[in-house]
Amino acid sequence: MSSSRSRLHRGAALAISFALVLASVSCGADDDGDAASSDTTVTTERAAPADPDAARIVDIVRTQLADLDLTGAVVGVWRGDQEVVVDAVGESPVGVQATADMQLRVGQPMEPMLSTVLLQLGDEGTLDLDEPIATWVPDFPRADTITPRMLANGTSGISDYVTNPDFLKVFYANPMKAFTAQEIFGLANARPPLFAPGTSFAYSHSDLCLLGVVLEKASGRPLGDLLKDRIFTPLGMDSSEVMLSPQMTEPILHGYTNERNVFEDSTFWNPTAFLNSGNMNSTVSDVGRWVRALASGELLSSNVFDEMMAPSTAGLGPLTDSKYFAFGTVHLGNWLYMNPSFGGYNGVALYEKESKTTIVVYANLGPTANANTNNAVPIGNAIGTLLLPDNPPPKVP
Repeated sequence: MSSSRSRLHRGAALAISFALVLASVSCGADDDGDAASSDTTVTTERAAPADPDAARIVDIVRTQLADLDLTGAVVGVWRGDQEVVVDAVGESPVGVQATADMQLRVGQPMEPMLSTVLLQLGDEGTLDLDEPIATWVPDFPRADTITPRMLANGTSGISDYVTNPDFLKVFYANPMKAFTAQEIFGLANARPPLFAPGTSFAYSHSDLCLLGVVLEKASGRPLGDLLKDRIFTPLGMDSSEVMLSPQMTEPILHGYTNERNVFEDSTFWNPTAFLNSGNMNSTVSDVGRWVRALASGELLSSNVFDEMMAPSTAGLGPLTDSKYFAFGTVHLGNWLYMNPSFGGYNGVALYEKESKTTIVVYANLGPTANANTNNAVPIGNAIGTLLLPDNPPPKVP
């Protein structure tokens, strides 16, 4: 995004940034892979980690925090289900040492949770992924030609409400405001569709909001209950919860941002601004548990898991067999990739399929940090390069 644009547009740029990697990806190691130590405070939950890479990972995070002017970060790395390190660096809130058990805003890793529930319900015969959504939301425009599969895959053509200037104006005027699904649908449909349903690809938060409503209508249950019963409880994600208010539980990794032209605590910005596409609280350990389950198909039958991971959207828009978005997840070669960003929380979740390496980082901004980019991505890339120098994560914006 051009630096000449006002900071009002930063939130939209961050919120949709993970989709932009599909248009421009170059392979190679991140330039910040060789990290040196600095004076930033580090807090560690466990003494003398057994894995020799643990200290080097924390050094990378410490150095990147200083280089990027970030306030604090939590990091988790696993090989298979074996923990390499779960730790915290810096401060959160300001003046308080960060700890790895702090609750954070999850953002985009929630999206493949919706797809997982969708595929489960489809496997059980509760709904048909290719049945028009008119069955559940008959008044939505083009409901007779849009399907749940299209919503999960970003192929519906519905305009992304997050890039609507009217949404940005309301959101930045009062980031504590609650949004309803109907308000979001109004913003999404205020602009023409991008293409006919199923004919191309464009990432849209509107798709996820609508998919959540379809899942609720089809199952007769609130989305929070669906995710709790079908994902959180089976995986032991006891610190995870879908949120319809700004509430968080201590200890909290506070969000900080300068995107409204002032450095401020954005912890309690209302997450319903991203309803059904990220309004979740969790911890770095729980997010890591989810990423491992997603990548292994733990919650799906084998044939449905194969369907979830397949390059089913290749050939649509910029998507290819090796670079595609499907069922809520970006696939870049052998890596799964997610880069959530909302209200001062920058995150990245990476999974390398052959080595079964999981990397999760969430960081919050400092006074001069660049709010136009996801500052967790270079941290995740550097960690991936350290652990897998012959197969580093594709370098993305």
